[in-house]
Amino acid sequence: MMSSFEDQTKVLVVSLPGFMQFMLKETFTKRADVDVVGIASGGLSAVAMINHRQPDLVVIDSNLPEIEICKLIEWIKEGHQSIRTLVLADTTQQLGKAANAGADFALRSYSLLDNLDQVLGNLRINPGSNND
Repeated sequence: MMSSFEDQTKVLVVSLPGFMQFMLKETFTKRADVDVVGIASGGLSAVAMINHRQPDLVVIDSNLPEIEICKLIEWIKEGHQSIRTLVLADTTQQLGKAANAGADFALRSYSLLDNLDQVLGNLRINPGSNND
């Protein structure tokens, strides 16, 4: 049963405070198959939460500084290979930079709702796989 605690995908949202942070939190908390384990307002707070809460998926909004996004993805890939990353971007250039930094998924921000089932389904089929 998808709503059991063991079947939930643990998600950490990383976004600057504001509308996007609120929208992302609402999007994920409404799902029975997701457990939002934290909301970080930047890379440093995300690192602390990742170490402590061990999410399955870190969702990073492109409203963070580009270098911070890249460094966070690199840090996750180096020390937490089982954690997957999803970057939400507004431009094609941001999508490319997220992919180059090693993001497992990169989507346009406006397409999150249309693609969320696919992303979460991929996590369940290939947990911790970085061979996309």
